[in-house]
Amino acid sequence: MSPVQQRAEASGYARVTQVGGNYAEHRHQYVRGWEHLHGVSVDEREMEIVQHAFVDTSVDGRPGRVAEAVGALRRFDQRRSVLVLLGEAGAGRRTAALRVLHGMGVPRERIRWLVPDWEQPRIEQIPATEKHGFILDLTDHGSLPESFYSGLSGYQKEAGEKEAVLVILATPEAWDPGHLASIPHVRLVRPAAAEVARAHLRCLAPDRVDWLSGTPLEELLAAATHAFDAARLAQLVADSESDDRDTIKEEFTGWKKHLQGWFEKRSSAEDLRERALLVAAALLEDVPASVVMEAADQLFKEVGGVLPPGGALAGRDLYQRLDTIEASQIGENISLEAKRHGLPGAVLTHVWQQRPQLRQALLEWASKISAPNGVAEQHLQCIAESLVRLSLLPDGATVRSVVSDWLDKGHARHRRLAVEILESMALHPATGAGVRKQLYDWAHQKNTSEARAAAVAEICAGRLGLKYPRVALTRLRLLASRSDGKAREAVASAVRTLAGRPEQRVLVLSEIIDWSSSADGTVRQAGASIFLALTDITDEDLLPLLVVGETPDDSASALGRQLFVRGWRAALLEPDVAEAALTSLAAWLDSSMLPDDTVLPVVAAVIRGHLGQQGVARLLVGSSDSTGLGRARRHKLVDQLIDTQSAPPSGLGAGREPAGEETRSAA
Repeated sequence: MSPVQQRAEASGYARVTQVGGNYAEHRHQYVRGWEHLHGVSVDEREMEIVQHAFVDTSVDGRPGRVAEAVGALRRFDQRRSVLVLLGEAGAGRRTAALRVLHGMGVPRERIRWLVPDWEQPRIEQIPATEKHGFILDLTDHGSLPESFYSGLSGYQKEAGEKEAVLVILATPEAWDPGHLASIPHVRLVRPAAAEVARAHLRCLAPDRVDWLSGTPLEELLAAATHAFDAARLAQLVADSESDDRDTIKEEFTGWKKHLQGWFEKRSSAEDLRERALLVAAALLEDVPASVVMEAADQLFKEVGGVLPPGGALAGRDLYQRLDTIEASQIGENISLEAKRHGLPGAVLTHVWQQRPQLRQALLEWASKISAPNGVAEQHLQCIAESLVRLSLLPDGATVRSVVSDWLDKGHARHRRLAVEILESMALHPATGAGVRKQLYDWAHQKNTSEARAAAVAEICAGRLGLKYPRVALTRLRLLASRSDGKAREAVASAVRTLAGRPEQRVLVLSEIIDWSSSADGTVRQAGASIFLALTDITDEDLLPLLVVGETPDDSASALGRQLFVRGWRAALLEPDVAEAALTSLAAWLDSSMLPDDTVLPVVAAVIRGHLGQQGVARLLVGSSDSTGLGRARRHKLVDQLIDTQSAPPSGLGAGREPAGEETRSAA
C-alpha cells in the first residue's frame, strides 16, 4: 500500500506533515548559522561621528525623527524589535540607523551591517543574535515579496525574546506591508546640509568650523545638497594640510575648473603626448613609471600619433614631463593622487565627457595594455576599477556593451579585462544589483555563448563568491543545470574554488547537496556530479580537509561527515553518476590521507540501504588496484555492516538520518 500524505501549512516558521503507512521519503533542513546573512562591523570613527555629530531633524516642533524612532522601539506597553526608516538616498538613513541603535543601548561591537546575499529578501536569513543590532538596507529592491512581510511577525517575536534590534532602510515607494505586518516606521527628512557639515566639523576639527561660513565653501552647501556630500565636505576641510580653501572646493567639485584650464593650455599638437601621459597616469595611479610611460605611448599611437625617432632617448626627461602633468614620483611609481586627492578619477571623467569620440579608443587601449604580455597586465584590477567609474557616467552603458562583445569575440587580450570589469561592477554599490541580475540572466538564457557562461562561472569563483556566496552559487546552479552542458568544467572549477575557502566549505557543500536532492532531474544530476568533484582527494585544498585532523566529537567535523553521507547517497541514486560515486568511495577507502575514524563511518553510512545496488559488492571486495590499507579497511567495513544488521541503528547507522537534521516532507 502506498503511503498517504496530507500536508498543511502552519503559521510562522512551523510546518505540519501528516503521514500514514511506511513513509520513508526524507529531505533535510539544517538550522545553521551560515544560513543567515553575514554582517560587517561598524568602524569606531564612524560611530564616534554618529554619537557626537548627528543632526536629528524635526518638523513642527515635534521630537527629532531618531528620537521618534527610539520612542517607537521603547513603547511603554512592549519593547519592539523591528523598525523601518524610510527616506530617499542621501537623507542620512545610514547615520540615523546607527543613532537609533545607539539610542537603544546597543554597543558598537554588537552592531552589524547585513550583507544582502540573496536573490530576494528572505526573513529566514536575517539573524536575531542576542542583544545585537542589525541594519538591513533594502534600497536596491523596488518591491518586497509578501513572504518577507508575513514572516516579520515571527521574526519580531524571536528578536524580542533575545533583545535583538533590526533596523530596515527602505524607500517610501518600496515599503508596502499592507495588512501583512505591523511594523513601526519613521519617515526621515533630509537635514540641512550646512547643519550637517558644521556638526561634523565640530567633531573633526572644531577650529575650522568658520571655514564653512565664507567663500568659496559656503556656496557649496545649497539646500539641495545631500547629507552625504555635506559630511564629505567636512571631512575634506578636516583633512586639509593647508588653509587653501580653493583647493578644497576644487576637490569637492571634481577638479572641473582645474582640468578645464589644464587642457585649454595644452591644446596644440605637441601637447598630445603629455595629454596621453596624463590619461595613462590617471588610469594607472601609483604604478611604476616605466609602465605608465609605455602605456602613454601606446595611447598616443592609438589615436594616430607618431613617436619621434630615438625611442627612449627622445623627448624630455621624466621629471619635466611629470611637472607638466603635475604628478609626483614616489619611489618608482607615478601618482596624481599625492598632490590632488581624487584627481585620477576626475581626469578620466573629464576625458570621457569632453571627448566622446575617444571613448571606444580608450576602452580598446585599456584592453591592449592589460592583455596577456601587455605592459600593464599586472595591474588588471586597477584598470578595471577605473573603467567601472566610467560606466557610471552618461553613456556609461557603452562600457558594459563593449565588455559583453569582448567576451563573445573570445580574444584573450579582451577577455581578462572583461571578466575583471564585470566582477568589479558586480560589487560596486551603484552597479552591483544590475550586473548581478545580468549574470543571472546570462546563466539562465538558452542563447548564452560558451564564453559568457564561462565568464559567469569565473566571476562567481572570485570576489563575488567571497562576498555573496549564495548569489554566486545560484548562478553556478543555473549553469550546471544547462542541458547544453556549456561551461560545465568552468562550473566545477568555480565550485572547487569556493569550497577551498575554509569559512565557506560547509555552506558550499550543503548547497551542492541541495541541488542533488532537487525535484528537477537536470539539477539533481548536476548536483551529484559536482559533489563528486568535491570529493577529489588528490586536491589538498578541497573538502576532505574539513574532516582531516578533526576529532570525531567536533561539531563541524560531525556536520561535514553528515553532509558527505547525504551527497554520496544522492549520487548513488543517479544512474549516470552512480559508478563514479562508487569509484570515489573506493578512492577514500584506499587513501592514507584520511584517517579510519573519518572514512569508515562515512562509507558505512553511505552504503547501508544500498547493499543490493550494482557495484556495491565490488566496492566491498576491492580490486587488484586496492591498497593494503584499503583491503584492511574493507574487512573492518564488512564486519561493521554485519554487526549492525541485528543491532539498533545509532549515529550514522542504517535507517537513521544524521543528528542535527530535521526531517520534513518533500516539497
